[in-house]
Amino acid sequence: MKDSDTSIQERLKQVFDALGITIYQIAKDLDENSSKFYNILSGRAKPSYDTIIGILNHYPQIRADYLLRGEGPILNEGGYSNAHISMEEAAYVEVPFVPVKFHASFVESYTDSYRFQDLDTFRVNKDLVGNLRNPVILEVSGNSMSPQLVHGARVLATPVDTGDWIYLSGGVFAVIYRDFFVVKRIRENDLLTKHYLTLHSDNPIGGSVTVPSNEIRGIWRVANIVSAPVE
Repeated sequence: MKDSDTSIQERLKQVFDALGITIYQIAKDLDENSSKFYNILSGRAKPSYDTIIGILNHYPQIRADYLLRGEGPILNEGGYSNAHISMEEAAYVEVPFVPVKFHASFVESYTDSYRFQDLDTFRVNKDLVGNLRNPVILEVSGNSMSPQLVHGARVLATPVDTGDWIYLSGGVFAVIYRDFFVVKRIRENDLLTKHYLTLHSDNPIGGSVTVPSNEIRGIWRVANIVSAPVE
């Protein structure tokens, strides 16, 4: 198959790979919701004219002929990848990383004094980490939070103090309860009045779960997506 025969979604995947940037970074650069690009790259939606022009304007190293028609090289001659620039110009920090394969042992051994420094680390742009306290990278398991968070996505999260659990609402959180470790959305919080927390999936087939307060062992607020596989 010739490049000119590929779909715009396939060409966008190749462009983003050539730039070396994540969907989260693209969405942030263009002031868009990251779920929009997940839907485009998965084939559930097509990019609008304004989106394509916005990409070309923001990343002048992309060849318009390639993105629009699949003709010629992906990047302009002498062009550069954002990953290369980031390595030279941006500061990085190493953040403790909890991969899917480690979830079970993480839950089993988790306590308030858990030694995150014993984990492997994941390199993250310092600007994303900012002033987050005790940040950690968590790998998402399953697709209950798709399209925003798909299986294998890695998110930057920060622990929530126990005393602040009753105030949590309207965001995405990683929660350890009993022997489970889940990433869910909190829409209503009844910890103060009814002593339970309801955790919701963004994906309708994922459903929701109600967790008694005495079964919750730890909560982290998801702050940013740092990487995600292309579906």
